[in-house]
Amino acid sequence: MPHRFEPAPQRERIAVALADYVRAGGALSVADGSGVIGELEQQIEKVLGLPDPLSFSSGTAGLHAAYLALDMPPGSEVIGPVTTFHASLSPALHAGLNAVLVDVEPDTGNLCPAALEAAITPLTRCVTVTHYLGHPAAMEEITRICRERDLHLIEDISHAYLSMLHGQRVGTFGDICVGSMQDRKSWPAGEGGLFSAARPQWRERALLAGHYRGRALLLKDPELAAFGETGLGLKMRMHPLAAVVGLANAEDLVERLAARRALLERLTRGLQGLSGVRPPVVRPGAGMGGWFSYRPQIQPGELKPGVDVNAYLRRLQDAGVPAHYPSVGSLAGMPLFTHPVPLHAASGTWRPRRCGPFHGESAYNAGRISVSVTDQDTEETIGTYAAAFAEASQALARPVAT
Repeated sequence: MPHRFEPAPQRERIAVALADYVRAGGALSVADGSGVIGELEQQIEKVLGLPDPLSFSSGTAGLHAAYLALDMPPGSEVIGPVTTFHASLSPALHAGLNAVLVDVEPDTGNLCPAALEAAITPLTRCVTVTHYLGHPAAMEEITRICRERDLHLIEDISHAYLSMLHGQRVGTFGDICVGSMQDRKSWPAGEGGLFSAARPQWRERALLAGHYRGRALLLKDPELAAFGETGLGLKMRMHPLAAVVGLANAEDLVERLAARRALLERLTRGLQGLSGVRPPVVRPGAGMGGWFSYRPQIQPGELKPGVDVNAYLRRLQDAGVPAHYPSVGSLAGMPLFTHPVPLHAASGTWRPRRCGPFHGESAYNAGRISVSVTDQDTEETIGTYAAAFAEASQALARPVAT
């Protein structure tokens, strides 16, 4: 098995930061955006280039606040990709909105602009884009469609911290940007989320949606400020200890993501030219940030007779490669998007549409596996993984035609 190094320095740094904060009497609840909460929000603005951000208890909470902030009529449609984590769209249920699932592009798994345009109806008010696994979506086309059709645009950058498209940072194309800071994300706070909006009014509504008293009493819009004591009745604030974790993980974020990117690019070079497998696609002009998950694609048509994807995957696993099938399936197969939800409150608005057939999703997922590269991997372990792919291809795939 490949060697791994212990302990992880990142975890040690977090432990020290938490202990120091508690011992110093740091607040364990912050309602006014001061202290460690304000420090983290300043770091978000500095590192990601997002204006005047807000922290939330999760990315899901940030998306809930985003849908409320846009103040769309009940029953309005939100179009999103069929291949994503459910929470990019599911909070729309609690804002009286309806989800529309459309196909993705077969090479990146991102929202397909043509499928988006075909799904628009008079009820459509919003598009939610995820930059899937860190690869930027086709934002030039998507933003053009949204401008021409007068649609709001939300970017979910949970997978794509520091990713760029033709030199522009993801999260800065749309009306609202939301990101998860859950423990598996590239910038983790344990549990947490971030929100940034292009217009102050959207930020104030989002603040009112998830933050009462404290900073909600300081809203500039007098109509909204009148509700500052109660907000909209929900609490979505980030816990200060999560902010401590987020700040600790901000210290070397750029360097850590650059190191991860270098390792994954090294693995890609190792897979290029092998029969039976393709490395993940990175389109020209796309700059991968943390590269949330590395997912090559096994090519069944290039394997020897009687050999299937399962056999290739087992060969990798037996050689010590931390490879497995992705754990999250298509939204089109989840009851939340296929069956009436067991809540009367949602029965009048939550009626998801599935704009299939999803040929792009099928092509993207066919033979797709995930390789769990962590911050404890090195050039040595990556070389071991690449060698295992080469051995598997030599044993199980047809020779590459010359």
